[in-house]
Amino acid sequence: MFDKTILMSKVINALHENQFETFVTHGSFDIVARREHLFLIKTLLNVDGLDESHALDLRAVSYFLSAYPFVVSQRNNREHLNDTTIYSRFELPVMTPHLFKSMLEEEEMIVTHSSKGRHTQEINTFSLKEKRKELGYTLEELARQIGISKKGMYEIENKRVNPQGETVRKLERILATELTLPYEMKHTEAVYLKPKHQFQKTVSMEFSRIGIDNSSVHSSPFEIIGRESFSLITNLSTIPSEVKKELTEIKQLSGILSSKAVLISKRSYKESVEGVPIISESELSEINSSKELSKIIDERNL
Repeated sequence: MFDKTILMSKVINALHENQFETFVTHGSFDIVARREHLFLIKTLLNVDGLDESHALDLRAVSYFLSAYPFVVSQRNNREHLNDTTIYSRFELPVMTPHLFKSMLEEEEMIVTHSSKGRHTQEINTFSLKEKRKELGYTLEELARQIGISKKGMYEIENKRVNPQGETVRKLERILATELTLPYEMKHTEAVYLKPKHQFQKTVSMEFSRIGIDNSSVHSSPFEIIGRESFSLITNLSTIPSEVKKELTEIKQLSGILSSKAVLISKRSYKESVEGVPIISESELSEINSSKELSKIIDERNL
C-alpha cells in the first residue's frame, strides 16, 4: 500500500539523485532541501488534506528564508493528480512526485497550471504583442479569430490572466510563433502571522524594535522566523532544560537553513543548550540593535 513514508522516500531519493542536501522535520513542511536553492517541501497523499494554517505557515517561513515552497501529493478527493500539471492550494504550487523529479532534472519544463478548476499556461506576452502588431492584427481582430472577447485578449496580453491551453494553441497557430513559457519557480510574497500567545507577541515586538523583520509561526519546529542581514529561527521556552530534544533539531535545522538559531527564555539560564544560544526575555529588552543581537548569538554559539 502506498503511504506517506513511501511518498517521502520518493521525494528524498529524487533530491539525493540531484545532489541536494536534505533534512527531515515536521509541521508545515516535512523536508528541507538545499543545493543552489533552498526548498521547503510538504508531502501529502491527498492534497485536499492541506490545512490553510499550515499553508500560511509554509508561505511565511519560505518568504523569510527566501526559500521555494512545494507541496508534493498523489491525489485530491476526486482523482489522481496529473503528471504534467502544477496545481495551486492556498497559493502554494502542488505537483506529483513524478513531476517534482522532472523539475529537478529538466532545464526547461512545459506544464499546465490548475487553480480553482481553471487550466492555464504561462506565455511570453511580449512576443504575443510584438507578433500581433507585426502581422497587423488589432486586439479586437485577434480576439475574434480565436473566439474570445476583446477584453479577454487585452487581459492576456497585459499579463492580468493566463490563457487556457486551447487559447494558447490557437494563438500560436494564427501568429505562427511559439508563446508557451517553461515553468519557473517563484518566491512567495510577504506573509505575517499573528502571535498565538503573549510571549510570542512580546518577542516578536522586541525583534521589530531592533530592526528584525519577523513573523510568528504556528506549526513549524520554531516559533518566530525573522531576517535582517541574517535569517533567524527562534524558539521560546519557560524552562530551556525541558526542550533539549527540540533544540537539537533547531540546531541541525539552522545549519541547512543557513540561519542563526536562538532560544528566548522567560528566565535567565545557561548561555546555550544543545549548541543553541539562549537569551532571556529581560536581556532581549536591553538589546538595542540587530547587530548587537547577532553578536551575542555568535559569541554564545562558540
